[in-house]
This record gives sequence, C-alpha cells and structure tokens, in this order.
Amino acid sequence: MNSGCRQAGLYIFLLFILCLIFPCSTLAKMPDGHKDVKLGMKRSQIVELLSKSPGHYSFEELGDDITEVIRGDNLFRFAIYRFNAEDELAEIDLQMREILGRDRVLEIYNTEHGLTLTPNKISVESNKSIEVRDNRLIIKLASERDRRSAQGSK
Repeated sequence: MNSGCRQAGLYIFLLFILCLIFPCSTLAKMPDGHKDVKLGMKRSQIVELLSKSPGHYSFEELGDDITEVIRGDNLFRFAIYRFNAEDELAEIDLQMREILGRDRVLEIYNTEHGLTLTPNKISVESNKSIEVRDNRLIIKLASERDRRSAQGSK
C-alpha cells in the first residue's frame, strides 16, 4: 500500500513537471487568417472569394491593399488585406468593434482560439505572428528574411 502511494505521488509529480514544461497555451494553434481568408493566399483568390461569397458584404481594392467591411462578426468591423511582392497575402489588419472595447474583444478572441494575447504581447510561430496595436489585431506572415534570422546563422 505504501509503495502504491509513492508510485501515485511520483506519477502526479511527473505530470506536474510535464505541465510546466509544455503549457497548454503552446498547444493552441495560432489562427492563420480571418474566416475563410488565409495568409499566403494569392490576391486573385481573395478577390474571387470576396466577390462570390455572400458572407463578405463589401470590399474594395485600394492600391496594394484590399479593404473589407465585415458584417456578421461581433469582434471586428473592418479588415485590410496587405500583400507581399509575390502577390501573396502577408498581413491581415482587423479593426476591433469599439462598442465592445479592446479588452473584451481580446478576451473573447483569446477564448475562441486558445491564445493569451495582450496589448503588450506578440505571439509568434515559425512562419507567422499575431499582435495587438491600438484597436487593431494584426496577423502577419513572416517574411523570408525574418524566418532566416529566427533560425540563426549556420
């Protein structure tokens, strides 16, 4: 009986150590877009998607960017899609709805996606990042230069 208690205690201790090493927040997958618009998509794909999908209310191409008025979303009201030199979606800039306030939007977004975003914290994965700037949530695809510098020199 005594050795059984020790074994159980050892298992609990090891489980606790594993929880400290691999927190649940690292298991959450960072979103790679907003709704059906994903980072890395070509401009032509996004224009086609926005023009054919009834879920996209209004959009406009403005120079290098595409802007969208978001309807039916409680958290965000505008989106700006920015492209890199290869014409791939490299950044999604989402403007939060003021009526909820930034803190409440972040609380809901974090709950929905298993994240811990704050105005002072940037979440980064190998090829993308997500950050809060003022009243905006920005999801970015890392540039090739940023990916190389993150890997370090070999």
